[in-house]
Amino acid sequence: MTIEVIGMITLALGVICLFRPVSFIIHAFVCSILLGAAAAFTLPSLGGTNVTPSHLLLGFLTIRILAEPDYRGRVSDALAIGTPGFWLALIVVDCLVSAYFMPRLFAGETFVYPVRTTGYMVVLQPATSNFTQSVYLVGDLVCFALIWAYATSYVGRSQLGSAAILCVAANLAFAVLDLATYYSNTTEILSFIRNASYGLLTEVELAGSKRLVGSFTEASSFGSMTIAFFAFTFQLWLCGVYRRLSLVLAVLSLGAALLSKSSTAYVGLAVVLGIFYFQIVSASLSGTLRIESMVLLAGAPFVVAFVILGILADERASSYVADILNELVLNKLSSSSGVERSLWNRQGLENFFDTFGFGVGNGSMRASSFPIAVLASLGIVGSILFIGFFLSVFLAKDENGVDARDEGYRKAAKVTCAAMLVTQVLAGALTDLGLPFFIFAALACAKRDALSGVRSSTGLALEPGLGILAAARRSGGSGL
Repeated sequence: MTIEVIGMITLALGVICLFRPVSFIIHAFVCSILLGAAAAFTLPSLGGTNVTPSHLLLGFLTIRILAEPDYRGRVSDALAIGTPGFWLALIVVDCLVSAYFMPRLFAGETFVYPVRTTGYMVVLQPATSNFTQSVYLVGDLVCFALIWAYATSYVGRSQLGSAAILCVAANLAFAVLDLATYYSNTTEILSFIRNASYGLLTEVELAGSKRLVGSFTEASSFGSMTIAFFAFTFQLWLCGVYRRLSLVLAVLSLGAALLSKSSTAYVGLAVVLGIFYFQIVSASLSGTLRIESMVLLAGAPFVVAFVILGILADERASSYVADILNELVLNKLSSSSGVERSLWNRQGLENFFDTFGFGVGNGSMRASSFPIAVLASLGIVGSILFIGFFLSVFLAKDENGVDARDEGYRKAAKVTCAAMLVTQVLAGALTDLGLPFFIFAALACAKRDALSGVRSSTGLALEPGLGILAAARRSGGSGL
């Protein structure tokens, strides 16, 4: 095992968190999901597998949550029959069983593109990735149960919401650092958080300028996460939660996503904007439209038309936009990357049929679309379990929040999960949706306890070390 600098920093932070309020580690853990290109530890014995800072902090979060009697008893409630946690637990069991048995049962019967792609197919056989990918799914379940337990209280949801807002701001800060270090030839400054053993595409240009990657491994990962953050903050603005702050973060996140020049981000953005517009139109028909939604419903068509006309009126701008659209959207499937990803998906479907619908086992293959990855890895059973999980998250009965901010956080978390799922459908390689998805899923569907209807004054203050949002919090949910 090799420990990295960022690993020592994370360990020190984790130890500090053990002696601080739970809200402190919640903020640290949520923000750590941004370090997608960082490896706290490297495990050569497992093929150079990386342990990310977020997974390392998950261990400390487990200790800290279970140390609190109020939350300890709620963790098991997260897995009660019929809840999203129950479906997720079944998924994890299915992943563990399939990861062990399917590569052995169907060994040599089909070819797969391995998780750590080499550009070539290999014969199906047990691999280290069967173990590592299953461990990640177990981590997802632990994360969901812990966050769910914490989010059952009003204070917990408030702290999770503020942690998510801080995470959005930090993502934008990393984007600025990415640009600044690239154009000043000082990219080595960020090398301690770009130390993962897999391929990093952090210095790629397109159409004459750098593709934003922030703290992630590549533009696609950054763009996908930033689209999700745009969805979160934009939904907060629509709900009237921290109006100015939410709008500023949403606009900046939108701009950062566009600068990532990622086809996944662009197509995902179009779908997310469609979701928002459908939501607003539905609200207008039911007569429950807020002033923010009215402004968007009336003004969006004019803004879009104005932007399009402005681009068409400028020859350089129209040529620049046309080049990007041709490269990233219109001609994407004919590019080398598009052809490779199409081959992954086609082979994934062949894996599904070659195994008679049982799948090749979790961690045995990669695809370029989450549904195909699930079908090829977990087969029909795993696909049904995932559908049950998604239905329980997205179709769960919405309970009225304690106040507008509480309700806004829940709605924003749900639309964030939808945004993440959209980008995973477009380009998800594995069955693991990642810790960020399950953080927001838990916030979206956690059942309120009986006491959460009583507003706690302690839930209205930020931790002293998080003064960046203190002014916003003091003004209250409807003041921005």
